Amino acid sequence: MVVDDSASTRAMLREALSLGDGIEVVGEAGNGREAVELVEELAPDVVLMDVRMPDGDGVAAARTITARFPRTQVVALTWSDDAATVREMLAAGAIGYVVKGGTIDELCTAILRAAEGEPELDQKVLPAAVDDLRRLLEEERERRAQVERLARTRQEFVQVLSHELRTPLTVIAGVLRMLERQGVGPDEAPLLESAIRRADELEFLVEGLELAVAGPTLQGDADPARAVRDALARLGSRTRRRQAEVRLDLEEAPWPGVPQRSLERVAYELVANAVSHGVPPVEVSARREGEAGVLTVTDRGGWSPCDWDFDAFSQGDMSATRTAGGMGVGLFVASRLCASCEGALSIRAVEGRTVAQARFPLRLPRASLNGPRR
Repeated sequence: MVVDDSASTRAMLREALSLGDGIEVVGEAGNGREAVELVEELAPDVVLMDVRMPDGDGVAAARTITARFPRTQVVALTWSDDAATVREMLAAGAIGYVVKGGTIDELCTAILRAAEGEPELDQKVLPAAVDDLRRLLEEERERRAQVERLARTRQEFVQVLSHELRTPLTVIAGVLRMLERQGVGPDEAPLLESAIRRADELEFLVEGLELAVAGPTLQGDADPARAVRDALARLGSRTRRRQAEVRLDLEEAPWPGVPQRSLERVAYELVANAVSHGVPPVEVSARREGEAGVLTVTDRGGWSPCDWDFDAFSQGDMSATRTAGGMGVGLFVASRLCASCEGALSIRAVEGRTVAQARFPLRLPRASLNGPRR
């Protein structure tokens, strides 16, 4: 399909292209708006698009066509060979760029190559395109270096922070437990018990942050069944009655490439969230699904977080279905641990249930992925 604001140019192009082998002009348009409408009607293989037109810009039309009709390729045909125009059309999705004034053979070649999904740039614009590519590659290299520097800085910060926190926490926890052994009055006992519990929670939080930072460096073949059972054991006697209502469906096979400690921590956070705050029964399953290990924890609370990014130190209003509070960072730690293992955590309400699901990519041997060779 030919798009140009000049009727005489369209007629000339139609006649010239009819001489080329394998090319049929199925329609023509005088502006970008008409071009989009005709592409929807005619579904051409290639649109030969003028760039600058008074009623309906060719760049905007190319962007719309390539987005809405991915099987249709766009080749720019224009007098302009300046770098900005070339950049605009290529960014809009054009696969070819031809400067007016060339031979009909060059134009036909660009169209036929576009129909096969192969790019074609006029020699006049190639230097500008190469310069743009070189600049973009250099900018990408610098951005990648900045991201790596930021990641190192963040890792160092968490490591220093956790190191500085561990020493005073160890001292505080030791003093509190010494007081517990020596015995305190009945009025002070609940306060002491609460302080010991909070100290344990802070130590556990620091450990989770360290795991999230170290995630990519950890390796192993996780045992999902053991991870869930360890999570239930850690919850302790305070939730023993609720744990009796937990239903398990656990796969015994290992999950290759998933760190055991990371999976244990994610399992703990999800199970603890459901057991402590959800509505029983709680159902926990751990199974392979294709190339992923999937840990799913559901309860009858029907709750989902309002912020899908699991921002740190935020906690949604659970008052409608949940009676106990929390530190508000457990799900944040779990989500970051999943991300550090190249996985993902999702929590959503499905038919009156809260469904928390952690997915971990498995590093399976090639034979396991493709089946036995024949």
